[in-house]
Amino acid sequence: MTGRLKATPETWLFLALGGVALLLAQQGALSVSSPALAVALAIAVVLTGLPHGALDPWVAWRAGLWRTRAGLAAFHLAYVALAVGVLALWQLAPGASLALFLAISAWHFGGDWQKELSVWARAVSGLALLALPAWAAPAQVSAIFALLSGEEGRVLAGWLGVAAPWLALAAAAAALMALPRSPAAAIELGAVGALALLLPPLVFFLVYFCALHSPRHLRIAAQSAGTGQRRRMVGVAVGYTLLTLAAAAVLWPWFAGDAAGAPTLETHLIRIVFIGLAALTWPHMIVVMLSERRGQVLS
Repeated sequence: MTGRLKATPETWLFLALGGVALLLAQQGALSVSSPALAVALAIAVVLTGLPHGALDPWVAWRAGLWRTRAGLAAFHLAYVALAVGVLALWQLAPGASLALFLAISAWHFGGDWQKELSVWARAVSGLALLALPAWAAPAQVSAIFALLSGEEGRVLAGWLGVAAPWLALAAAAAALMALPRSPAAAIELGAVGALALLLPPLVFFLVYFCALHSPRHLRIAAQSAGTGQRRRMVGVAVGYTLLTLAAAAVLWPWFAGDAAGAPTLETHLIRIVFIGLAALTWPHMIVVMLSERRGQVLS
């Protein structure tokens, strides 16, 4: 039995923003090396990406991972310690850190279709999402990865590019399998794949992460909360986003150390965005997985 098209608000937002970005790209209005693009990426991540991770203390509370002030203190200590550990590991082994970040990001992003896809389909879809830009724009992705982890980053970009065609076929199969149950999910997967191939890599990440992934998490969190809890949720999101920005400002020299070439505003912002996201993704993923085991579906 074919499922009805039940597109969510973030589906329409993603398709609309993706269409506009594609039109601008086709007209040559998007410069792949513009500092303005890096600034736009940083602002978009702050406005949409950080709030969805800033909800982690609230998500953990709802899942019963902490209940007392001592529990909240322990949660903060573990969360910050893991984030700092990721930053330290990045300084010691940037190539391995980037590889691990890509792997956990692929799994996490595949969770955007948690209800519609099987475990293997989510995994290959998440990997394809990261690999397709490396296939379509190898020089750009190689340069970005080099900023994050030097020559090892270039090697990783090359491997992703080689694997991308096979991952694309597997993701296409996953979309076809999802079509009878959820046409909206199949359309999303097809649109994600098309935009990953047609948009500059940073533009694609901005559109996907800030128009689909983060809004989906925020919507699910809001829907799962009552009216009183929504106020608390908004307060937590705003408060922890501001704390994260303050921490990023303090750690700017650590983030912004250039791995390839002369430092510029663009290279500083790319490093602080992606290495910062890496530091936050690990504890965020652990909170999500533990919450899901306790019946909270917040991916």
